[in-house]
Amino acid sequence: MNRPDGVEVAALSGPVSINGKRGFVKANQGRILSYGDAWLTVPPEGIVEKTFFLEAFHTPGRGTGFCRPVRTSIGLFQPFSTDGLPTTATIVKSKYQFAVSRWHEGTNSAGFRMFPNNNNYVMGWAGQSEAPGYALLVLAKQLNDPKALDMAQRALDHLSTSPFNENGFMVGYNPDKSEWYDQDPISQGQAMDVFANAVRFGRNHQPIKTAAWEAFLRKACDVHAARILDAGWKPRSTAEGFLVAPLCKDYALFGKKEYRQAALKAVEEYSKRHLAMREPYWGGTLDANCEDKEGAWAGFQAFLAGYEMTHEPKYLAWAEHAMDVTLSYTVVWDIDLPAGRLRDHALKTRGWTMVSAQNQHLDVYGVVYAPEIHRMGGYLKRDDLKKLAVVMYRSCDQLIDPQGSQGEQINHTNFAQQGNLDDVHQMRGTYVESWTVFWITGHFLNAAAKFAEQGVEMD
Repeated sequence: MNRPDGVEVAALSGPVSINGKRGFVKANQGRILSYGDAWLTVPPEGIVEKTFFLEAFHTPGRGTGFCRPVRTSIGLFQPFSTDGLPTTATIVKSKYQFAVSRWHEGTNSAGFRMFPNNNNYVMGWAGQSEAPGYALLVLAKQLNDPKALDMAQRALDHLSTSPFNENGFMVGYNPDKSEWYDQDPISQGQAMDVFANAVRFGRNHQPIKTAAWEAFLRKACDVHAARILDAGWKPRSTAEGFLVAPLCKDYALFGKKEYRQAALKAVEEYSKRHLAMREPYWGGTLDANCEDKEGAWAGFQAFLAGYEMTHEPKYLAWAEHAMDVTLSYTVVWDIDLPAGRLRDHALKTRGWTMVSAQNQHLDVYGVVYAPEIHRMGGYLKRDDLKKLAVVMYRSCDQLIDPQGSQGEQINHTNFAQQGNLDDVHQMRGTYVESWTVFWITGHFLNAAAKFAEQGVEMD
């Protein structure tokens, strides 16, 4: 813009815009805030530089245009250094310490509490009370604590008593009232996958007793296989994709052909809906209705399970597509943060994942599928994926405290869900340490067990 005293460079649309409004940002889960006066004053003869990368290529098909830039980005930034990151041994020790702090024994139950302020055990999604039931079986020798196996056995023994209806089993239990409650396919699928891993491992390791787990698992698979094989089955979102991996694993465990048939029917359904990206992977969370990495993980896990059960190349290609969506949420550089809690801890953001299009903060969720990304590196002969998987796991434990506790919400941008929600200028660089829901611990232990079984040297 020409002015009498010089030239002014201005973004006439405002620094940012949303829903047709200039100078606004999405600063809360369901609210936008004014972001005015976000200007850069350039002195006379000052130079402003910004680097852009443009890549021109032919896409192999609709819905794949993002895949190559995701891989190119990883190649450009090379986010593979583990310098300054916690070791896996340290992570497992601290996460186990925190898991023990959430252990609870009731009159008729035993398990891992989801929250610090009540005794409820919740399977799947954000509770992950079942996750140590598999993880501690694998990690018990490393932990050198005789209580580890006992807690794993008793936790799964109790959870396997959950009652059933036509939609599966209950996922929540209140030990103070001896009551089961709540039900959703995400949590059931994730819990079933843990049970399947525990049964497979436990069958070959004494003195683990798997009979009750197997009975529970077969009943769950019978219910969900019948639902999926019904001609009227039409899943609302990718949420039911979490049922595919346990159905595939339970076909291997129990040999029932209906489990295989149901799993592959679901895989084909999700390929039709999501590979062209006319409908993005969505519905993988219980607190948002948008495209999200957890929905992409549901598709990724389902397609990968289909491939590992059948060795059909098309399923591997589909798994690669969904994996690329999950990786599009992964930070591949270290964000320069303002003064605050995160900068005080010299946080390295490479390997962390943004939550979703609706919740725009960082969290540690990527650790849950880091072992699968590593396996994909083997199938696709891509060492970059193997190295990135290790960074994703190790980087996400940087903010652990001496008790093994870790918060969920890492605010790397002008977005927050807790604290001061009205001042957009006070959000970036803050950290919500009080939200210590158990999934943050459960996923670390679960992934560590998977890496151990895969023989991956993490440190």
